Amino acid sequence: MKNIKYIIVILIALTTTFGCIEDEVLEIETTEIEGSTVVLNEIMSNDVGDGIDWIEIYNKGTETFDLSGYILNDAKDPSGGWAIPDGTTLAAGEYIVFDENDWDFGGISSGGEWVSFADAAGTLVENVEVPSMASNAGLTYAKEIDGGDVWVIASATKGTMNGNVENTAPILGAEELTEHDRVYAVTASDADGIASVKLVYMVNDGVLSLDMSLVDGEYKTSVPVAKVGDVVKYYVIASDKTGLTTVYPEGGTETPNEYTVIGGIEELTFSEIKPDPAIDAFDFSFTAQVYYADQVDEVKVYYLLPGELQDDTNDDKHSEVLTDLGDGVYKATASGFAEGTELKYYLRVEYIDGTKTYYPFEVEGSDFNHDYGTTWPTVTVGDLPEIPVNGFSGLTITNVAAADLEFDVNIEYDNGITEVKFYYIINYDAATYVEDNDRHDIEWSGDLPTADNMYHFSIPIAELAPGDEISWYMRAKDGNGDKMYYTYGKTADEFDGDIKDDPATWHVVTKN
Repeated sequence: MKNIKYIIVILIALTTTFGCIEDEVLEIETTEIEGSTVVLNEIMSNDVGDGIDWIEIYNKGTETFDLSGYILNDAKDPSGGWAIPDGTTLAAGEYIVFDENDWDFGGISSGGEWVSFADAAGTLVENVEVPSMASNAGLTYAKEIDGGDVWVIASATKGTMNGNVENTAPILGAEELTEHDRVYAVTASDADGIASVKLVYMVNDGVLSLDMSLVDGEYKTSVPVAKVGDVVKYYVIASDKTGLTTVYPEGGTETPNEYTVIGGIEELTFSEIKPDPAIDAFDFSFTAQVYYADQVDEVKVYYLLPGELQDDTNDDKHSEVLTDLGDGVYKATASGFAEGTELKYYLRVEYIDGTKTYYPFEVEGSDFNHDYGTTWPTVTVGDLPEIPVNGFSGLTITNVAAADLEFDVNIEYDNGITEVKFYYIINYDAATYVEDNDRHDIEWSGDLPTADNMYHFSIPIAELAPGDEISWYMRAKDGNGDKMYYTYGKTADEFDGDIKDDPATWHVVTKN
């Protein structure tokens, strides 16, 4: 088994006039019933990619063994576990592997979990407490010697002899980096231990080698913000403690991955109102959340009414420039549409370098072409669900140089409001973020609700410097104690997850 990580018990006895000092001992608990010839031998609880969990059993005896009815379980006690099918036998000196497609107790937690093995009568044969493998993706918890007593973290030897693996390079799991990733995460593991993981990030003539830190089982780093139009090249290199390396993508040092920063619209939402209920006419709005807001020159919506054309010979399109609402949100409203009107539309974001990015994204192979109206998406006036009065609306951010950063927002709930809070982080860094230290909160201390349903929060200028990135979100509780989050007009049902758990999803404003 490849260069095994041993669990080392060190007893340091220092005899001085002050007495004796002894190190704390780390013990992984395991139980094996004497006399059994079939035993647990290797356990995979955190395979890379889409790999599945598995348990290997070894026959250390001299005769074929009948495993019919023997029990495996992901618990210290085997009772209630999965029974090995009748007729399953294991030859002397051989291995058998059962994976999570076989058993019915689910996977084995990569955060650490007991695994037990019992005979058909339910008598325990062996159990072992598998340690957390969160930062050891692709490695297994295995016996140092087949059928032995000592368990170690090691390279996988599924269905073959433990210790029969040459020294190999680190296991590196990574997906493509995109222009929209503010934090990049990969997995890296090695039985010898990982010495370093680096993201090599190249923009134009500049090269950065960014150390990736181990956080919650992944190696992470903040990604520098490029500019629209930049060509970004990158690769990841992981090194183990013996000097062997693995690169993503394969051959990436010579041929790195690359992408061109195009920006564009992160999210587009529609809304509509009928200003006069007596008149069948709607005001229809387009609200866009854009990427790289500080580099935007203009956001524009183009649309066609029924019967109008846009092609090589016709140019009937209408347009509206979207208003900058701050924090990367732009909005435009067109008026006077009858219910049932089908609008064909697209949006264009123009950046200060002249780059024009379209929504839908106009890329090679896509069906959308902004020059041809027949390829534009369609939205029907009057078909949108009613916008609930309840929730957050009307956000204003006052971001003046050398002054407090101020947020004013409207919040309304039919059954009252019991709490409003504002949360923020200054210059969020996933590699060093500690929630209790870095996340600040301000709780509204005035009337609930306020007379005009407006709430004001302010981050003092004393805490800020020009260029600081402030990641933020707001939360309110209604009269039932239900929590609602500020999510650019989405309802609670549309918002996926608890925003506080991932600061990378928070809204961001850069201090002037």
